[in-house]
Amino acid sequence: MNFRNKMLFRSVQIILGLYLLFAVLSSYVQFFPAPQFNEAAMAFFGALFATGYIFPLMQLIFLISGLMFIFNKWSALGAIMLFPITVNILLFHIFLEPMGISMAIIFAIMHFYLIAVHWPRYLPMVSKRFK
Repeated sequence: MNFRNKMLFRSVQIILGLYLLFAVLSSYVQFFPAPQFNEAAMAFFGALFATGYIFPLMQLIFLISGLMFIFNKWSALGAIMLFPITVNILLFHIFLEPMGISMAIIFAIMHFYLIAVHWPRYLPMVSKRFK
């Protein structure tokens, strides 16, 4: 399988973009009942919610990144903007609440695939020499 297959790349972009837009929409319209988390996970969510800005910021990043993926505009930027959130979602499920880790892993695999395909665009940011 070609790692940079255009059809695969575009499919992952659309699926991930639609998932992100669904996540933003579901924060306003309750499609499914809220999952029941353990005490540590609920304490973590309570602390994040108490900040007053984390969840709106995450929704904004989900919205912008999702639209970038769907419309195939600035997809590399969208993948980088989403990276810290993806890492935190994975760490949340690894350390605090194992329930739902399968969806987090699928989300992370799709996201890391987009980062891997865009990797040549990121090299100037991490190179030693400036041109």
